[in-house]
Amino acid sequence: MSESTIREQLISAREEYIDIIKSELLGPGSEFSLPDIEHELISSTPTSRYSLGILFPQGNQANQDNDETVSILEMEEIVEERIEEKIEKDMGEEPVQECQIHKYEFDETADENLDEEIGMSTQYMPSSMGITFLVKGNTDIVTGKVSFATYRNALVTDCVIPYHPENPEHYVIPPELAHKMVYDNKSGTIKLLTSIKAKEVRDIFEKDTIPENEYQILKKIAYRFVDYCGIGYVRVPHEIPEFVLDFSGGDYVEDARNQELDGTSAKIVALRRKVSDEIWSITVMLVNEHKETPAKANHCIFQSRIEISSQNNSFIFMESKGNSDISMMDEEECSLELLYRHKTIYGTGLGTSVNWNIDKNGNGCIWNDFFPIEEIPAMNFSLPKNQSVEDKELSMKYLSDLDCSDKATKLSSMQNLVDLYKDWVDKLEQTVSSLDSKYVSAAVKNIAECKRAYERMYAGIQLLDENENAYKAFLLANRAMFMQRIHIAMQTDMARENADRYPGDEEISDRLCGMDYSREDDSNCRWRPFQIAFLLMDIKSIVNDDSFERSIVDLIWFPTGGGKTEAYLGLTAFTIFYRKLAYPQEAGGTTVIMRYTLRLLAAQQFTRAATLICACEYIRQDCIQKRHKYPAYPLGKEQISIGLWIGGTHIPNKNDGGKNSASYHLDKLRNVSNHYYVRNEKERHNKFQVLKCPWCGTKMVKDDKNKKLVGEWGYSMRGKHFYMYCPHEDCDFTNNLPIQIIDEELYSNPPTLLFGTVDKFAMMPWEGQIGAFFGVGNKNRTPELIIQDELHLISGALGTIVGLYETAVDEICGQKGVYPKIIASTATIRRAKEQCSVLYNREVVQFPAPGLDAEDSFFAKETEIDYSRGIFGRKYVGIMPAGKTKAMTEIRIMAALMQKAYMMDLSDEIKDKFWTLTVYFNSLRDLGKASTLIDDDVKDFIIRTANRMFTTRRLVVNADELTSRVSTTELNETLDKLEKIEYSEENVEAKRYASSVLLATNMISVGIDVSRLNVMLMVGQPKLTSEYIQASSRVGRTYPGVVFVQYDATKSRDRSHYERFKSYHESFYRFVEPTGATPFSKPARERALHAILTAMLRQKEGLVSDKDASHFDAEYFKISIKEIEEFVIQRIRGINVRSETRMKDDIDEVQNEMQEFFDKWQMFVDECEDKNTLYFGKRFMVTPPGSGEKRLLKQYNSAGKDAAIETLTSMRNVDTLVTGSIIVWEE
Repeated sequence: MSESTIREQLISAREEYIDIIKSELLGPGSEFSLPDIEHELISSTPTSRYSLGILFPQGNQANQDNDETVSILEMEEIVEERIEEKIEKDMGEEPVQECQIHKYEFDETADENLDEEIGMSTQYMPSSMGITFLVKGNTDIVTGKVSFATYRNALVTDCVIPYHPENPEHYVIPPELAHKMVYDNKSGTIKLLTSIKAKEVRDIFEKDTIPENEYQILKKIAYRFVDYCGIGYVRVPHEIPEFVLDFSGGDYVEDARNQELDGTSAKIVALRRKVSDEIWSITVMLVNEHKETPAKANHCIFQSRIEISSQNNSFIFMESKGNSDISMMDEEECSLELLYRHKTIYGTGLGTSVNWNIDKNGNGCIWNDFFPIEEIPAMNFSLPKNQSVEDKELSMKYLSDLDCSDKATKLSSMQNLVDLYKDWVDKLEQTVSSLDSKYVSAAVKNIAECKRAYERMYAGIQLLDENENAYKAFLLANRAMFMQRIHIAMQTDMARENADRYPGDEEISDRLCGMDYSREDDSNCRWRPFQIAFLLMDIKSIVNDDSFERSIVDLIWFPTGGGKTEAYLGLTAFTIFYRKLAYPQEAGGTTVIMRYTLRLLAAQQFTRAATLICACEYIRQDCIQKRHKYPAYPLGKEQISIGLWIGGTHIPNKNDGGKNSASYHLDKLRNVSNHYYVRNEKERHNKFQVLKCPWCGTKMVKDDKNKKLVGEWGYSMRGKHFYMYCPHEDCDFTNNLPIQIIDEELYSNPPTLLFGTVDKFAMMPWEGQIGAFFGVGNKNRTPELIIQDELHLISGALGTIVGLYETAVDEICGQKGVYPKIIASTATIRRAKEQCSVLYNREVVQFPAPGLDAEDSFFAKETEIDYSRGIFGRKYVGIMPAGKTKAMTEIRIMAALMQKAYMMDLSDEIKDKFWTLTVYFNSLRDLGKASTLIDDDVKDFIIRTANRMFTTRRLVVNADELTSRVSTTELNETLDKLEKIEYSEENVEAKRYASSVLLATNMISVGIDVSRLNVMLMVGQPKLTSEYIQASSRVGRTYPGVVFVQYDATKSRDRSHYERFKSYHESFYRFVEPTGATPFSKPARERALHAILTAMLRQKEGLVSDKDASHFDAEYFKISIKEIEEFVIQRIRGINVRSETRMKDDIDEVQNEMQEFFDKWQMFVDECEDKNTLYFGKRFMVTPPGSGEKRLLKQYNSAGKDAAIETLTSMRNVDTLVTGSIIVWEE
């Protein structure tokens, strides 16, 4: 099946799926929908069946524990005996009361009159709901329409069930049941003739005379009739085509004409307020006027809808703009006002969400919606239609040395690309004069940034033309990126047939041995325009050490799924090759540092980066061959490698010695000789992260397959040195993979690309060998490029500490006079300028620069959704329960999402895209509870859902997790399972089970890109909009996806997001909260100022060993100390100048604190009788020093009462314990 066909079928399948879930949670349609969906018959009370949009009788204000899994209401209904109620049929015969309208010239009490109704909409069991909107025109008379449903007890004549026997024309019910039911072949149903009880059914079927082929289904039908007779309910629809609100006598309306609507307890009340001349705010509410405790199902109101249209009124709708006073906004807020000026808000809900269809003239309609759905258009990353640049000119292969086109031709293609961008900017500039004057200033600034961007691109192209080494590096970077794409595609393609590949795999041999990159197809190996434009823009800052652009932070600010990683990987490859070509004698050591905030992000992105590094190393190895296969360049003999620097808890720090060494864990793995133990031993001892060869996909671990031990370990020791290799003999890296993960090896042989988490840099004061990464103590250049992914996560407490340690990183990097280029990336951030100034003390430039509309930055344009052309977006669905706790709703939604996907009539290939349910939680505590619920309540509810429809239930295997509480090996295995094992009958038969449920916290928010993930349930609104965008964008990245958001009705913030669902989702990037960090604040300095001073001095003076702390001499080191102090002071001043908030200048205090630290260090040295007994403290991390030994630093909250200074080993755990004493007073 082609990709376009899959997408086409998935679009319609997604619509069907959402409709099914709506029927299940809101109704109607959760059962057989007979005689029709409007008059459905259900086999339980509607209050227990449905979870949304219920208006209960007044007086039911009981709040339950949000963790309760059965409601008070349901417990009452479970034990409630059915009471036959007489249905009054002649409601219309009652005398009509006169209209009771509050008449006053100025209605001072109007607001108070509606307070009670609004309050009833916010209760655990709400009794009202409504909408508020703005209009312009005459509002004395307002008309609208309302519809809703009630449910009555089922009668015997209502009881029918669909049945399709083999021969319907001649089928008759078996005689044992004929007195109770009859088959109607015209409608294809079995109808109940008389009331039936469970004992009667049991007696009939115990006789065992029913034909075997019908026994089970007829038994189910008979017991269903028992349910219908006992607790069955029938839906009664109500529709008021027009209600009239007469405001001519006052601003609050509650009259008899709008009470007891259609003979029910429903009424309409309304309030209007004058906002300005001709502009009014109107609130219309539907209220359940019945008072009853506890609530009975047939007195509740379901599936209600209020709709107001301008067509039937003398007004038009007005946009609600909120605060739009430009003079009160900062520069960024002004830009946001400009970019989102076309996004409109026409109303808000009260206890419900609101939707509208209103044109630019204010004509249309607005209505409430208990099941709001908003589709966020995808972004189009391709070029607009043009005659200048063809798709093939963006090919990585075309721009590499594998294509024979000359330099002028290739650079002309790049020139044409930039020309297109320039033309777009020029057209924007021409439209500025037509903007509202309040937007002009922001527009001019945005266009100036766009011009700056294309001027830098032109400068990059010119440099490629003039600098031969730069052009060669450009060709090689494109070749490496092309090769990376080829190998990732090869592994993905092979995994479709078999995800696990082991040594000796013939398909791998055939593919690798027949690989000729010059002949490989490049149709799926093309740059997105913004990626190649970014590379061109930054060439000058990499090539020229003294260029101004090198000193700025380039922030890739691009939507999730846009390809930010590929953009900076391309620049990484260029930087590696340029350094090899331009500085052959100084090219060793670490060239690029990539930093991440989360293990999971690092783990998945590391695999992609490792494949690129393998491509770079393959190129280098080919260049030194006498008979090289491809164009050759002088790239030297030193290996191009990648190192994963996250050691400690997750990776051994050293090669040999102790229980956390590489050799210890490797010996444990090698000793596994029986398949029974391999999984357990891998979980305990496989600390080596890389589970598959990034080049060919061969597994580097042993597995239990069909009760046999298969595979080989791809880890080994050469003497006392750990290394990795691919176990497949035909792989180009069968002898040695250019990957290292052991700290000890990384320090002795710094990798070309250092890959790590920001946390690890907290070890700089503890470990002197870290200087190896910065070219300390050798002739190598310092790192050329530092990349910080997901910049928005470097904020708050973490950002504050990172910003402080960044001072040391910057100073050490600049010791040889050349500072690195810094690249950051994010999809969600506010106040980026402020944040980069405090983190890096540099100017920040956003790329792509914003234009005049949020929907179009040239490089990313919002698509117009058109299903007929296969253009879709990600759908968001809002769910806020009524009368159900958070836990109950969670159970119901998870069960519905899984069982209904299973029941849909879809091909395996389509069903697979809905098979894995990703459930996102805001905390590990909530996730832990859900894990228990899945094993018990969710599975039970799946059975109930399946039984209700007479179908089989879905088998749910254990939930998978992507959280901080699972090991890195498990994380990698889970990611691999998600990517490689699809749902299919063949896989089920072979006992290869695709993931059913994936439980995740914010760890999933960044870096996860699995095309199979297309359904997500978010339990609660995340605390930050950036987190919401990042987490929800993990689904629907390739195929049509849907995110169900379960709001907590007890939390005002969740309720607010639900009631403004449409307006929030239409422009949620606008609502990203500003982030901040204060690295030189007093608390931050107390935590870590001494640590960065230690780190800087160790590298300046070569204090590499732990015992070198005793060599400190304030007089001897006074020049270095002064330089360090001046560097810190200048950094504080620079940050304060750039900071819009103008932080308090604490320079005098900082100088005193630095002097106090160095004095204290000198005092420690002077107190040592033996000058070699003062250590920095790494050797005493586990056990405090003994007599005669001292340490300068000790871990926070560690053992030992010595005077050492408490120092962080992680940038996350920054809180200190408060010790206390308990005094027991006894007389």
